[in-house]
Parts: sequence; C-alpha cells; structure tokens
Amino acid sequence: MDLSYTVIKSNRKSYSIRITDDNNIIVRAPLNSSQRDVEKLIASKRQWIEQVTSFNDGNALNTADIAAMRSAYVNGTAVPVIVGGRNFIDGSGVHIATYNSFKAAYVNGAGSEFLSKFSEVQRLTGLKAQSVNFRSYKSRWGCCDGDDNIVFNFKLMMLPVNLQYYVMVHELCHTVYHNHSKQFWQLVKKILPDYAKLRKQLKNYNFLVKMY
Repeated sequence: MDLSYTVIKSNRKSYSIRITDDNNIIVRAPLNSSQRDVEKLIASKRQWIEQVTSFNDGNALNTADIAAMRSAYVNGTAVPVIVGGRNFIDGSGVHIATYNSFKAAYVNGAGSEFLSKFSEVQRLTGLKAQSVNFRSYKSRWGCCDGDDNIVFNFKLMMLPVNLQYYVMVHELCHTVYHNHSKQFWQLVKKILPDYAKLRKQLKNYNFLVKMY
C-alpha cells in the first residue's frame, strides 16, 4: 500500500510524524532534508503508521449513524438525533432545530447537569475556576486561561462521565500550573492516579471534536 503524506519543512533539527483522526499523515522535517530522507523515515515507521490508520478506519465509536448525525452520544451512550422544533435533550434523544444546533441542544439539555458535576469536582479537589462556559472547539476539549476562566467544549457532554471527569480535573489543574510541566502532571496524577489510562481512552473520541 502506497502511503500519501504531507511534508512540512522548517528550521528544526529532528523529524516527526503526526497522523490525524481522518488519517492525514503529516511529516515535519528539517529544511535541508531530502525526499530520500523522508522516504526512509516513512519506511522505518510504516508498521506503526498502518496500525494507527487501521485503528482510525475501524474505530467502532465512529459508526455510520454517528458520522451521518442520525445518532449522537450523550454521556457515552448513542441516542437518536431528532431534527425539527426546539433544541433540547430528553429520554427519546437529541432534538435539534437544524444540524447547526447541536451546541444549543447540549447546553440546554445537559449543561446544568454538567455544571453540577463540575461544582462537585471543584469541591472534592479544592481547585476553583473563576468562571466556566461552553464553546464549540475544533481541536480541544477545554481551555483554562491565565485568569483561571475555564471554557469547555460542549462536545464533552457526549463523552462517558469518567472522561468528562478527567477533562474537568485537567483544566482545574491548569488553575495551579498554566502549562503541561512535570508539576502539572504530578498534580493531575495526585487527583486521578489512572489519568494516563483515561487520557488514552479520550483519544478514541477525538473524531467528535471535528464533527460538530
């Protein structure tokens, strides 16, 4: 199988390969690198590349119904998407006025419950945000700024509760360390000893970030 990839050269000394959730292979290389150098790198990493792309292709979480927006996840469970009328969530599914209304449906239908869980996490950890809000991010699950204001991706409400909890803890730890330093990860681990396992599971849902 021929591998298609994009090469980005810059003033760097090392090579790196990144595979996006939709299987775009991006190679970052030094300015003076040759095509032969890149091909040798791809050949040496071929098994890993094929493993990752195969996983992405076969991700059971990204079913045809989810991809076509006939179903959507709520707290990790796939439920029907019902188009027309108001934007809300109930026992029958996710109700949206249009396919651009998912954020409104989740904030209206699950936002209060999510914020209640977040308040409990703040109480248990002793960490506190100055404010909390929702946005539609295309590349992240949440963000904590320098003033400790936290904004969550509304798609977080699609995830299983344990992964929601991990992202809440992650962003709250940024109120102490505004970076991903060793000290930051030590604090995350102190609160969530199995955070590495949860972080790995979270990657299975990355396709949702780009969908809505």
